[in-house]
Amino acid sequence: MNRISQLLIKRLTDRLSVDEKAELDDWAGKSDDNRRLFRRLSEPAELKRLIDLWEMVDGTRVCADMQRQVNAIMLRRRLRRCCAAAAAVAAVIVAGWLMMFSPSMSDGGRKSLLAEAADTITASDIKPGVTRALLSDAAGNTLLLDASDTVTVMPVPVTAGSAVAVQMQELCLNVPRGGEFKIQLEDGTNVWLNSDSRLYYPTSFSGGKRCVRVEGEAYFAVATDSVRPFYVETASQLIRVYGTSFNVRNYPEEGEVYTTLEEGTVSLTCIGDKSGELFLSPGHQAVFGIDDSSVVVKPVDTEVVTSWRKGRFVFENRSLLKIMQDLSRWYDFEYEFADATLEQEEFMGSIPRYSEFTTAIAILEKCGGIRFTVTDGRVLITRQPRVR
Repeated sequence: MNRISQLLIKRLTDRLSVDEKAELDDWAGKSDDNRRLFRRLSEPAELKRLIDLWEMVDGTRVCADMQRQVNAIMLRRRLRRCCAAAAAVAAVIVAGWLMMFSPSMSDGGRKSLLAEAADTITASDIKPGVTRALLSDAAGNTLLLDASDTVTVMPVPVTAGSAVAVQMQELCLNVPRGGEFKIQLEDGTNVWLNSDSRLYYPTSFSGGKRCVRVEGEAYFAVATDSVRPFYVETASQLIRVYGTSFNVRNYPEEGEVYTTLEEGTVSLTCIGDKSGELFLSPGHQAVFGIDDSSVVVKPVDTEVVTSWRKGRFVFENRSLLKIMQDLSRWYDFEYEFADATLEQEEFMGSIPRYSEFTTAIAILEKCGGIRFTVTDGRVLITRQPRVR
């Protein structure tokens, strides 16, 4: 049965060879139970029903753990069609089916089977991100967005409130890990959001200024308006924009805000600090320390900083830790370093943003000295053994 489980998982992730397909078809034709399982695994809507049936057979803690895994993975499947979670869903459901028809299986056997299922994710199952986002408002209305919505995002429908309240309503555009999105705001400003980023903005700008807030990474091409300045709020920092294109990077785990000016003019102020504005000129980057409010300005190659928006990851003397942070957000995987000293090793190179994960890690491995393996669904980074 382990062989059939592997074939069913491969079928769900479109990795069956011609011979394996024939083998699986032969198995499916041998009994009604086999044919029913085939149908269930072909219809995502049947997954929950299968779990419900299974829970009636065994209500132990292992069942509850399985349910939580399936619920989380099913949500991710609805947000992204081709992802590593597809293999995990297949593994979990096949394991669940086997346990449902084997109620006498011991808890140890069930846990072993679950561990086997989790370990079926390989490097080839990890996929690049896609265009997707979740738009929501304060009332709890939500709208899933994909590539067909990238030009202009209309406001989420409002169920109550005056016309003024509708205009002032704040929306949140949430781009998850493994995603990217472009939005055009009401004033004509274009914003590109990288993975694991959020943009907070009003349905329409009113008054004498235009204000938005961003978490994560975003590239702005701000529409010029001499009457209404444009403001971008990040962690403890306010950016005033004067008809400009720039990149801002504001991931909490990094402890710093990076503002890189491509064209035009921006000024930076620390929120709550009345000491004045710091102006940036094109080709420069301001690094703002969130904890101590320090600011360092340096010249940079803006093509490198904004390469993510143009379909590439470009690394210039970038630590492996920061590279893995970027890749894990885009390909949506967890990782760990077997040797902590690897984190600060620097690399130079370029990776196509939409390439398969196996291609991305092969490029990094060719840079020298490192190896990537997938263990228990996590990417492990180790040193390559030295050749004697």
